[in-house]
Amino acid sequence: MPLSEDPTGKVIGFIGLGAIGKNMAAKTKPWEMKIIYHNRSRLPEDEERKLDATYVSLDELYTTADVISINTPLTPETRHLLNDEAFAKMKDGVYIVNTARGAVIDEDALVRALDSGKVARAGLDVFDPEPKLSSALFSSDRVTLQPHVGAFTRGTIHRGERDVFANVKA
Repeated sequence: MPLSEDPTGKVIGFIGLGAIGKNMAAKTKPWEMKIIYHNRSRLPEDEERKLDATYVSLDELYTTADVISINTPLTPETRHLLNDEAFAKMKDGVYIVNTARGAVIDEDALVRALDSGKVARAGLDVFDPEPKLSSALFSSDRVTLQPHVGAFTRGTIHRGERDVFANVKA
């Protein structure tokens, strides 16, 4: 098995730095990654300081990040946000992680970016459409696929049940 890149000191760019993005950003601290982000709106300065995160334009994120983590909702503006044009702006060998919604990435453009080496690796737990029955991504040895089950834990289910009962009681 070939050695993989060391994340220490790399630039990680978050597209969407809401609750999930912030949680993921905090998890990068052990690797001393530089955090940049693009959001619908800039975070308050105290939150930026806490995360040691720098707000940048989307184009700057594309051209600067070694790893791009997508954590944005799917809207008409974010559908196929990562397309051929966006991939062309990125560094060669960029890593893509999509835990948002599948349609934020144009899958055909991602396949082309993987084939060309523009994208070194991709981690996906969402697809377009879902369920996805077949895709060139399924056979790529440079793509990690897993189900979108991050909230499928005893704790999450228990908290959800408590919230439902609290709503009924209210």
